Order: sequence, then C-alpha cells, then structure tokens
Amino acid sequence: MDDTLSDLQSLSSAGAGLCLSVERFLLQDLRIQRGARFVMGVSGGADSTSLAVVMRILMQRNAFELSALTVNHRLRRDSAQDAESVLAFCKRLNIDCALRETDAADFAAQNRLGLEEAGRTMRYAFFEQERCAQKADFIALGHHTGDLTEDVLLRLIRGTGWPALGGMPAYDGARRLVRPLLFSKPAALKALLRECGVAWREDASNASLRFRRNRLRHTVLPLLRKENPALDRTVAGLWRLAQRDRDFWDTHLANALAVHPWQETSNGLILPKELLRVLHPAARLRLYHKCVRRLGTGQARAETLLALDAAWVENRGNTRFQLPGALEAKLAGGAVCFKSPSVM
Repeated sequence: MDDTLSDLQSLSSAGAGLCLSVERFLLQDLRIQRGARFVMGVSGGADSTSLAVVMRILMQRNAFELSALTVNHRLRRDSAQDAESVLAFCKRLNIDCALRETDAADFAAQNRLGLEEAGRTMRYAFFEQERCAQKADFIALGHHTGDLTEDVLLRLIRGTGWPALGGMPAYDGARRLVRPLLFSKPAALKALLRECGVAWREDASNASLRFRRNRLRHTVLPLLRKENPALDRTVAGLWRLAQRDRDFWDTHLANALAVHPWQETSNGLILPKELLRVLHPAARLRLYHKCVRRLGTGQARAETLLALDAAWVENRGNTRFQLPGALEAKLAGGAVCFKSPSVM
C-alpha cells in the first residue's frame, strides 16, 4: 500500500490540512470516540473514494476500524465494473469490502418508488445489515459541502420545515450514520485523490437531467453560485444554526415523551392524545417529523404536517395522510397513529 494512503506526514500541507479538518470534525463536532468502528459506503465515485482515503489516512492515529460495502443496483451496463473497481481499490487500502447486488428498478416498480428513492432505500438497508454483521458503531457516507447545498435546495422545493430545512445531519444517531466530509469541499477532495494517485469512476447518470438533483446541480446551482460565490459557506452557516435549533427541540420532545411516552406497535407508532394536548403546535409538528424520520426514509412536506395537525386540532377522526416511503398517518380517538408497511 502507498505511504500516502496511510501516512499523514507524506501528504502536502493542503492534503494534510484536509484530513486534519475531517479528524477535528469527527472528534470535536460529532464527538466520535477514537477506536470507533465504521462501515463505509463506497460506490467508486470521487466522493466515497475520498471518504475511504481520508478515513484510511486517519485510521492508525485514531485507532479506527474500517470496512466497506459497495452496492451494485444493476441500473447501468458498467455497474458491475464499478463494483469490481471498488473491491480492487479497497484491497489496495487493506480494507475488507463486501458486495451486495440488487435490482433497484424492480424494487422501485414493486413499491411505486422513483429510482433514486428505491436505490437509496435499499442501499441504506444494506448498510445497516452490514454494520450489524461487522458489529460496527457507524455507517460512514461521503457527502460533502456541495451535497449539503443541493440537499438544502431539494428540501426547500419539497416544502421541508425548519430545522430540517438546514440540510442532512452530519450525525444521525437513530440510523447510526456519520458524514465525515460534510464540511469538505469537493474540489479539495479530488485534489487529495490526485495527490495520492487514486482514480475514481464517473457515473454517467450524474449528467442526466432526468433526475431532479442533476437538474439543480447543472442548471440552478451555477446561477445561485454566480449570485453568491460563497453559497456553500452560507449554507454551512445555515446548517449550524439548524443544529442548534434541532438540539433544542430534541431535548424538549424527549422531556415530553418521558412524561407521556409514544406507543410502539409492530409496524408503527401511536402518539397518545395526552401527549399531544400538552405540546405547543410547533412542538407537535416536530414530533410528527420525528415519527416520520423514525419510520420512513423520506422528508415529510411541511404542508402535509400542517394539514395533519389541523385535522388533529379539529378532531377529525379516521382522517388519513400519505407520507414518504408509503408511510401513513391516521387520526383515531384523539391519537395520531403512524403506520409503516414492510417494504424490504
């Protein structure tokens, strides 16, 4: 294995600075402990390849234990080649890598999901299975500052409320996800790969305007960055404000749930009327969102959650609301019941 893939001292000042900033983010901001075990999601693209390189460089000095998982969704002719490339790359890093294969298009058709949502749902399920199999502490993903900006814009379009509008979390305790590169610039990550002599695969579908994310990336975001060249830094500041608000609401809801717990069923959650009655409307909205995040895979629209709360206030029994991931919310006897179908 190349020294540059295991030795911080052999890197340029820019490369070493990037790795050290990721280390500080993990240890100080996310409070990840040295000696933690990670399963990394590696697709072969620049982002996840950068994740693997940075984490490998930081591994020895932090006693991290690393493994990887790559998923072949069989959506492109060269997807098998991508998977083989990842396996060879991880072997170069001396990191064990598992391969899972699935038919994302078939899963999407069976569950009436878009291809992106179907692929994401299956991928995250595989990540969690692998995390459990490896007895790892966390699933590490390669999202960076550009992804965060895209995510905020996507959430704005969907009508996501605050503080979720601030973007994807860097640490998701419920799903054991961490995003070590969330404040790393994509250009800096690619520069590190070039310095280390590491190639990456280009996914041709990333250029297709068929997908909303790509349309935003290639048409809308260049215009926004022209208006504000520091857009990613601005969004990062918004993200930090959102984390403060999220921490406040999480604490507030935890205290309320300690007094009036929700009821867990085999496929859902029930919010009792005693709990809902003592909460401010803003707190109820965040509680609904918490249920969606616990049971589903998507982001609930603010409009839908507002309508759900209005129905509860008006005591409209047997009213149903459809939420992301085929999740359903139903009003019954003053309670709000969330039901999640088994899709895997």
